[in-house]
Amino acid sequence: MKFSSIVSGLALAGAVAAHPSSSSSCDKRGKHPTTTIAGVQVIDTPIVRSVRTFIEEYYKEYQPYLTGHLYRTWLFGAAAINNNATLKASLDLEVHAVGSMLHDLGWDIKPHSPYVTADYSFEIDSGRFAMDWIKNWTATHGGAEEWDELRLQKVNLGILLQTFVGSNEFVFPESYWITKSVGFEFPVGESPLIGSENYDNIWKAYSNSTMFRGTNFTFTNMAVYKPAVTYTSFLSEFGLHYVPGYNNADNTLFALIEGGLQQEIAEFPNVPFVQKIPPNNANPLV
Repeated sequence: MKFSSIVSGLALAGAVAAHPSSSSSCDKRGKHPTTTIAGVQVIDTPIVRSVRTFIEEYYKEYQPYLTGHLYRTWLFGAAAINNNATLKASLDLEVHAVGSMLHDLGWDIKPHSPYVTADYSFEIDSGRFAMDWIKNWTATHGGAEEWDELRLQKVNLGILLQTFVGSNEFVFPESYWITKSVGFEFPVGESPLIGSENYDNIWKAYSNSTMFRGTNFTFTNMAVYKPAVTYTSFLSEFGLHYVPGYNNADNTLFALIEGGLQQEIAEFPNVPFVQKIPPNNANPLV
């Protein structure tokens, strides 16, 4: 989901200079089998087919809107990539496909979900369990050697940073396109990268008629079952608006800093703090 959020600095630990080289002895750039879905040509490898089956079956009973969201995310991104031959030839499309369709594992609401923890945000859960999903798949079907740590981390970063707006500019191209594909679900108008015909075909095949209601329920529900994880993120707004008794006033980063400020003044009352202001009035952008 394309919302700004406070994310741990750990999220950037794997990030490197803007669009670093994505070469890997295991990547899947170049020739690969394809199929066409909703008029969009997409990669068609065994693991991609398995991910498709997973999102079609796993969310059928409780979160069918999520299946459509995951397909649209992948297909919007694939359509945009297809419209740039140079870009398409440079990307590991299997990483993009798998990451795009597994990017919301942390939304799961099934009992004793294997994809949700009480301690981490849905972005972190989704990224880590996407890597586990891939590892489990390769343990059964083979191909573990093709999914080295670099490819796994490309998936993880693309998912982990999905709500940290702007961060995708400084990661691997595949990670960038996973995050950007998620963002295509919530555009301000149609993106020229995709084209109206692709939009129409994708929406016809995978309707977005209940996406926002499903999202609203899911985010509100997170504020119910693991409120502490939501206190410093955009999810707190859903808790404050919809969850009786939800209160993050003492748990925001502002509250943390203000509490530390008062404690510091009390502990060091005789230590002056003087902030010298440079000619730019402390605005580093001018």
